[in-house]
Amino acid sequence: MSVLEVCFVRHAQSVSNAAGVWQGQGDSPLSELGESQVDALRAAIGGQHADLALSSDLSRAASTALALGAPLEHDPSWREIDVGDWEGLTMEQVIERFPEQIEALRERRTFEIGGGESWPEVFARADSALASIRERLPGGGRAVVFTHGGIIAAILAGLLGVRESFPWPLGRMRNTGRTTLRFDGPSVELLAHNDDSHLPEPLRQPYEPRPDQVIVRLEALSEGSDASHTGTADFNSAIKSARNTGAGGVVSVSGTAREIAELAQAASGASSRDFRFIAPTAGASAELLISDEHQMLLDYARPTFQI
Repeated sequence: MSVLEVCFVRHAQSVSNAAGVWQGQGDSPLSELGESQVDALRAAIGGQHADLALSSDLSRAASTALALGAPLEHDPSWREIDVGDWEGLTMEQVIERFPEQIEALRERRTFEIGGGESWPEVFARADSALASIRERLPGGGRAVVFTHGGIIAAILAGLLGVRESFPWPLGRMRNTGRTTLRFDGPSVELLAHNDDSHLPEPLRQPYEPRPDQVIVRLEALSEGSDASHTGTADFNSAIKSARNTGAGGVVSVSGTAREIAELAQAASGASSRDFRFIAPTAGASAELLISDEHQMLLDYARPTFQI
């Protein structure tokens, strides 16, 4: 079988991102911070080989794609979900103006968001766009796609087989975060998720846990390392302890790369036997967001060292 690697890159921060409003398919340009994020991304990926380079035709994605420094195609299939009348509103305004839709969202009922697209419509669009890449590169190779958080999350949820569960276990896509998948026949391997290690700290936007949440940082040690580590048997107790120590904080646990991969696989809730997490390199980390209601993998195989 021919192996295909696909790297999905979420766009840099847009003006709407900075304002904290829904944007959907609105064509919000990059913010000043977003422009700086593109410069940092260019230093990391500029000139990298890609057999196929694609971008959403919305300007925030197309502007981010300039970091690759290679010819690419603009394809509206990779646009963000159309949120209709939610566009330009804060979440608080959406809750106030569209209570029936918010109730449907909480009850996981299908509806057209703001009169735009429904999630099943987005799933169909994203699945078709991904299938097109595989059809265009039947002999394998490498593709890079500059797109949007909702589309990346929808694809991951589909490959994991967890679209009926929400919030999805791999979410909260970061600006310029890179998620890399490897396809080999029916099998899918996750090499990295939401990796923004190319950004220096002033340009990063780490998730700040709410008072009812804890972030557990999983740090990978090399096999046979003499350094103390939590160990597979103690991971659950370590996480339980983290949740009891005071939510709203960050707690670190460590283990071998294989242990980190196994824990991430379990945390993802993957129902597909064809999907697996590749063990990260020693020194890489993953972050798991935990609350009483759910858990979510914020990133995976993110190098500890930052540029």
